[in-house]
Amino acid sequence: MSFLNSLQQVVAGVTSSVTNLSLSPKRFPFGRENSTGGSEVTTTTAPQHQSHHHRPGGSPNPRLGPKLVPTPGAVGGASPRPQGRCKSFMNHMMHPPPPMVQQPRPKKERERRPLPVLQCGDRYTFWPEYDPSQTWVSEVDGAWLEQFTSLGWRHSEALRTLKAQGRQGSRDTAPEILASLKKNEFRLSKSESESLYVEVLYTVFHKVGVQQHVGEDLTKYAQAAFHTEPHDHLRLQAVAQEEKPPILVLNLVVVEAENLEAKDPNGYSDPFCMMGIIPEVQVGHAVAAGSRGSSRQGSVDGDSSATSPDPAKLSSSARIITGTAAIGFSDPYCMLGIQPAVQSGLPGSPRDVYNLAQGSPPPDSPRNRHFSGGSRSSVEVEADSDGDKSSSCESPKSFAKESLRKHHSFRLSFKRRPAEPKREKLEHRDSLSNAIPAKIIRATSVKPHTLNPRWNEKFRLDIDDISLDILHLDIWDHDDESSVFEVVSKLNEVKGVKGLGRFFKQIAQSARQGGGQDDFLGCVNVPLQDIPSIGVDKWYPLEGRSHRSNIQGQINLKMWLSTREDRGRSEEEVWAEVREHDQIITIFLLHELNKFKENTVTWDGELSTAAQTILHQHAIQGDLTQLQQAMCRWMAVSRTHTSKPVDPRVLHRYLLALHDLWDTETLGKEEEEMLADSYTGFLEYTMTEVRRHREVFPMPSKTHAIRLEALLKCLSLLAESRSYWKVCPFHKEVRGEVMAALKRGAVEWYDRHREASLATGGDIALESLAKLALHLTLDLQAGVDYYDHAFSSTSLKIPYAAINYKIFEKLLSEDALKVLTVIQVDEDIENEIWQMCALLRDLELNKETPYYNPHCSTSPFLLYLALAEFSKFQEHVAASERRALLLGSVWGHFLPAVSRWVDVTAFRVFYRIRVAILTDRVANTGEPVQYTTSAVDTTSCFYHVKTFWRHLAWPDLSTSYSLVVRMVETMSGAADYYVHLLQQRLSTLATDTTDMERAQQLCITVNNMEHVRHSLTLLQEELQLDHLTQQLDAQDGQGGTTYADHIGSLLLEALTNLDAKIANSMSPVAEQIGVELQKDVFHLAWSPDSLPAEEAVRPLLERLFASLSTYSAALLKNNLDRLLYLLWLAVLGALHDQIGKDTEEKQVTFFVRLYDALELLRAFFSAHGRGLDDNSLAGPEYMTLERQLRLHKTTTETLIETYHMERLMEQERVESQEYGSLFVRAYFNHDSLCVEVLQARNVIPLDPNGFSDPFVVIELLPRRLFPGAAQQQTNVHKKTLHPLFDECFEFPASLESCQAEGAMILFTLMDHDVITCNDFGGEAFLSLNTISGVVASSSSVDNFHGLKPIELSLMFQKDPDNSILKVLETRTSDKVALEFVKKQKERIARPT
Repeated sequence: MSFLNSLQQVVAGVTSSVTNLSLSPKRFPFGRENSTGGSEVTTTTAPQHQSHHHRPGGSPNPRLGPKLVPTPGAVGGASPRPQGRCKSFMNHMMHPPPPMVQQPRPKKERERRPLPVLQCGDRYTFWPEYDPSQTWVSEVDGAWLEQFTSLGWRHSEALRTLKAQGRQGSRDTAPEILASLKKNEFRLSKSESESLYVEVLYTVFHKVGVQQHVGEDLTKYAQAAFHTEPHDHLRLQAVAQEEKPPILVLNLVVVEAENLEAKDPNGYSDPFCMMGIIPEVQVGHAVAAGSRGSSRQGSVDGDSSATSPDPAKLSSSARIITGTAAIGFSDPYCMLGIQPAVQSGLPGSPRDVYNLAQGSPPPDSPRNRHFSGGSRSSVEVEADSDGDKSSSCESPKSFAKESLRKHHSFRLSFKRRPAEPKREKLEHRDSLSNAIPAKIIRATSVKPHTLNPRWNEKFRLDIDDISLDILHLDIWDHDDESSVFEVVSKLNEVKGVKGLGRFFKQIAQSARQGGGQDDFLGCVNVPLQDIPSIGVDKWYPLEGRSHRSNIQGQINLKMWLSTREDRGRSEEEVWAEVREHDQIITIFLLHELNKFKENTVTWDGELSTAAQTILHQHAIQGDLTQLQQAMCRWMAVSRTHTSKPVDPRVLHRYLLALHDLWDTETLGKEEEEMLADSYTGFLEYTMTEVRRHREVFPMPSKTHAIRLEALLKCLSLLAESRSYWKVCPFHKEVRGEVMAALKRGAVEWYDRHREASLATGGDIALESLAKLALHLTLDLQAGVDYYDHAFSSTSLKIPYAAINYKIFEKLLSEDALKVLTVIQVDEDIENEIWQMCALLRDLELNKETPYYNPHCSTSPFLLYLALAEFSKFQEHVAASERRALLLGSVWGHFLPAVSRWVDVTAFRVFYRIRVAILTDRVANTGEPVQYTTSAVDTTSCFYHVKTFWRHLAWPDLSTSYSLVVRMVETMSGAADYYVHLLQQRLSTLATDTTDMERAQQLCITVNNMEHVRHSLTLLQEELQLDHLTQQLDAQDGQGGTTYADHIGSLLLEALTNLDAKIANSMSPVAEQIGVELQKDVFHLAWSPDSLPAEEAVRPLLERLFASLSTYSAALLKNNLDRLLYLLWLAVLGALHDQIGKDTEEKQVTFFVRLYDALELLRAFFSAHGRGLDDNSLAGPEYMTLERQLRLHKTTTETLIETYHMERLMEQERVESQEYGSLFVRAYFNHDSLCVEVLQARNVIPLDPNGFSDPFVVIELLPRRLFPGAAQQQTNVHKKTLHPLFDECFEFPASLESCQAEGAMILFTLMDHDVITCNDFGGEAFLSLNTISGVVASSSSVDNFHGLKPIELSLMFQKDPDNSILKVLETRTSDKVALEFVKKQKERIARPT
């Protein structure tokens, strides 16, 4: 069947194919038997991972190489294709969706129809779903090209086979390999195990804090982990229960408070906190106490009518809080009298109350710390229940020891009241208060003048019964003593009448008591049993002492629990706790790993909930720091790894945790020794794993690669870790140890594969050596693919591929030189080959091709390709080390064979292209983008040439360049020959074809051309021309025409030629559409002013959309871009013609509509980034039209300012002084601008006597910025070309005006004429943004004349066709525009 008949069948089915557009992700077979669509073809599906961005390979031919595997459905129809191409576009184009049935709206409410959008979709650059090695004409020359390609392909296939074998046999590490690496498992003696088991049981029995839910019993888990028999468990459990329980400690950090109530006249408070631990109080007792003191407490917090709630109606938590708050009531009464000044030692501040309650002074008085100038951000107070100091007060020792040693008294909710000087009154008040017993009371510092204090102070408080004890905290406003002078001095701080009343109340209290009165700000009650074991960090709202108290604000507290053991063990022996913690983790870890049997590497690094709970409790009760816990976890996991391998990612996670905590805390000497032993053992074991990494981490398992990378990350982290160098200061560098292990492993691997692989000589020895090279290549490739990334991605930066290549290359070169034989080839046939190619080009398609069969043997390339495949990996070796490689002396023996192959290839390619055109068929893919088999045949020839050259990897630069140039000339000539044959065939099409058939034929033809042209654009990258020419140019260093210029010109010439031929084939279509667009452009330009631009441009866009419907779906991207660009130029030309068609003045709306339409047209051709790119759209034609329209729609004032800005920019660029120069000085000072015109030089003569009568006119521009600054001028200087003006002018101006954008001074030099008009002698511009006094960085000067003169070159307007002046000239009704144009035309330079 001929090409035309096949094409007609395809065109007949395009409409139905486009309608459904169920496109297959793979192309269909193009065989001659398939073109009719009548025979069945057995097909298989290609790999699914190939996308349209890559050119995938198909199933390999056992003899020749990879072949295309067609897709099912070549006969019955196309299979579904993935989303993201042109499916949606074609469906909408051929069958638009039916309109939605809606209720008719009023005319004003109807929405406008959206403008049509060019639906380009994901356009093809070339056909992606084809195998570039596939061809349908290989049988004409016995698959000559494929024979050479298959040499390298056979190596690749062998590598794939070996890789597949490795995947089957080496997916998991062999058990014998693991057995040879294992060390003895961690064991404890029976006594050590029982002692440790007792420690675990003790930890479980005395848990601290609220526990999370545990799915299993902790004792049962410990019994299973320690493998303890039931009778031993009962015995050891009794021992653990006899141990003395630990002492619970509450760790409290008072962080900050916010939104406190203002108690002082200045609107602030001086807050401080008092806290302590109190036991639960019986409700009835508390309420009774509250009833006795209700009125007294009410005088403090402002609630004098508070009553206690009914205890029977409260919950348990409410009863606790109410019972505590009931303490804070008072029985108010008044006392009058004059009290002398407070004597030394009498309590009048919170420190005095603390002295009475404690029997000893507190660590520091908050107020004393404040006035002494000392400050600290954090205070830590360690509590010791047995460490009370002697009292500095006069109260007896019995009071301090018996009453306050264990349970102190909180009166008035920790309220700091002035203490009575006599013990009897204090005891009397104690007897009346019925106080709640409390632990040691702690107090924070006072934060003066703030409502948002921040303390960040830490305290430790012992706990008796965690189930009943409550943390109680009060916040008070501290009112200190003040003298009369201080009282009077604070009158300015009083705010309002209310503040004044409080201020006088404070004076009265101070006078009555001789001291300050602390105001209550709120309290917090926290049951200790609610604190979880992990601690709590929470904001607590402040509470009042009754429901009617007016309290505001909240406080942030951090709390966690710990213990102090009282078991006869010294607390300084922390390392013993650390050792126990390490051993417990190890036992639990072994217990968890036993569940995985031999597959321990799948453990995710997390222990069970029961194990984590026990370890967490042991750490809390042992007071272990986070660093010590991290160290124990690392030691346990790294030790276990030597007997039961775990995932290195788990090792890295634990090591990283240790590394992050190292600088936060410190370790003891014994602990550092334990860590050093752990590091040493880990390094010894991992060096063995690195040396045997091919066996321990066999490829191609991705999991093994990840684990190896994690192991190397551990080593990298050790090399950088300060902990490693701190505990192991005399160890060798980790990176050097890893490299030494790699080298030993490479030599061992080579010796194992070299066994009896070399014979005495001849072909057997070459094949054996090639096989050995293949094994080495496989190992290097595996190293690059899997191992090199792991070794190089860490901070160790180990050049894995370079190390292995240098060792293998040295050993392989020594063996290759022993067996290498001499290679002989026939005579040179280059001239004969090119004569035959010229004969084929001149031969018409209907003439028979003469027989010619040049021969080139494949045998010389067998060993070369094996060595070349191996030598590719030398790129991983540093350039400075490549000269020492031995393979460089081998390549010269293969040059004659390679040269002959290049010559014979040229004829084979030309001959195949001719046969492909004669047997061309349309690929019946069912897609709108059609192509024929000849294009694939042509690019397949190029593919084989490039592939074999890549397999050769010729190492010599000079000979490589000559060979590459010959190959480029061959493929460029072949591409031009193919396009020539297509044009010859296109010209012979029948004249009776329809427009649809002709358009489809044109699309197929130019698509074939573009596909072949695109293959030439890849030569630069695929042949690595840049790399080759850069090396040659660097060696040459003589300048002139470089290697890159030479070969680049060859490619550019070939591509330019093909571009011109493709564009020439498409230009008739663009011209035809361009003619049809003229009417729509006219409609756009001369639509009524009331018609929006969107509606005016709609007919044009719809016509473009309809005209491009067929081509947008059937053309490749570059071809569609070519057509769009031609149409874009046609539209721009039509718009430009409409602007200049009518000479009458046009309204601004005319240009606004055209400008808006131009932007809409640009968006249409852009197609949301899938059409023409910005470089193509914003060409010179567009920029000219866009500027012209933009200027026409701009106001006259703005155009004039723009013109002056352009002149100012030109002033800054000008360098010559063709019309002379002007010297000036300018300075802004005190709301005025001073301008001094000094002199002019080389003024052009404008009078017949050869001189001029110059003077200078000074103007400030733009006028809108300087409305009150009229222009001024200098005096006229007669008959001179170098006038000395030396005149100063002052203009009224503001600094803001001078700093505005575009502010400038215009200096116009004129020639004074008495009779005629003054002549223009040049102009100069000076930006005001640059003068002294205006520039922000400039410093003021006292002497204006001390400034450096500024030399400005005088200018003329040299552009008589200035676009702004042309636009202003068209505004015949604008007087300002015409006057400005007339003035500027006088300043245009006359041609000389």
